[in-house]
Amino acid sequence: MSSDRFRTLLSLLGVAVGIFSIVAALTLVDSMQKTLQDSFSAYGSDLVFVDREPLEPDLDEDGVFRWWAYADRPQVSWHDYQFLKTAGADAWKEIAFVAYGLHTVGVAGDWQLLTQQPLAAGRGFTSQELESGAPVLIVGAEAEAQCEDKLWLDGVRYEVIGIFAKAGMTTVAPIDIDQVRLMPYRAMEGPVIKGSILLSEAEPARIRALMRTARRLTPLEADNFAVNKFSFLLEEMKEIFGLASKLGWLIGFFALLAGGFGIANMLYVSVEERRSQIGICRALGATRRIIQRDFLKEAMALSLSGAGIGIGLVAICAKIVKFFVKTDMQLTLSLQSIILGVGISVIVGLVFGAAPARTAARLSPVEAISGQKK
Repeated sequence: MSSDRFRTLLSLLGVAVGIFSIVAALTLVDSMQKTLQDSFSAYGSDLVFVDREPLEPDLDEDGVFRWWAYADRPQVSWHDYQFLKTAGADAWKEIAFVAYGLHTVGVAGDWQLLTQQPLAAGRGFTSQELESGAPVLIVGAEAEAQCEDKLWLDGVRYEVIGIFAKAGMTTVAPIDIDQVRLMPYRAMEGPVIKGSILLSEAEPARIRALMRTARRLTPLEADNFAVNKFSFLLEEMKEIFGLASKLGWLIGFFALLAGGFGIANMLYVSVEERRSQIGICRALGATRRIIQRDFLKEAMALSLSGAGIGIGLVAICAKIVKFFVKTDMQLTLSLQSIILGVGISVIVGLVFGAAPARTAARLSPVEAISGQKK
């Protein structure tokens, strides 16, 4: 009896691990894709960044990303922003300049292109404050405790006019919303570590041409800047998600294979142990189809039990992750994943239970009752 239970446990474990791997991978990939798509749609898939480095790796002929080649490029500057703002007014809908400092982030223009996070209290910048460089701040939820109503930076007192709602761990964001100290660019003190220009509904080719003019580059000179599109990140993430999904299917396949063979082995043993019962059923009029169907039902019951365990573990893990990890990702077990997991388990039960079921159905009633073999 103990050996039967052990075989049953191993079979259920194999199917459970297989279904868990597949459903968990699909759940994670689907949840992350949905979260990313929602995040990108909030910013707009047509958002263009002018930066020093490209988002897409620029590989050489050997397939190496020479990141050091961008070290000598000049940072995107206020001059670049002013040129695009005046010379290319018809090439974009909204434009903003972002300057990243040591402790603060400076903005100019349509600053809300930088973040779609709502304000929990206070207000945003006025156009007059941005143009004059007024000493005002919008801070993140975690930076609020360090500021109270006012904050001294490099000897200048800044007034906190707004507080962002707490964002937690965000999937897509150019800045850490909870820690940020956002101010008008003209009010910034200290060195600028990085500059960036954000444009909405802009044509990258047109922006590139304008930037080459702003930088006074000759036709033979290469670009010393990069025009990045936000949607590129989504395409890159889709490839990563595809690999994660394939890995889950690969692990699940081998686990299901082990569980399926375990089910088949257990049913073969069950056929041998129940030969006399099978013989009596045949003698009482049970057809081969009925015997075969009963064993297939048993195989599917075992497989479905393993699937239930695997899907239940995915649901529990999703709850644990949502409780302990603060993120904007909605990790939920979809009905589609559940149906897929149940469907796969049914197929496993049918495939690996077919041979033992046929063996049981082909037993001769007389030989089965007597316990003899042909």
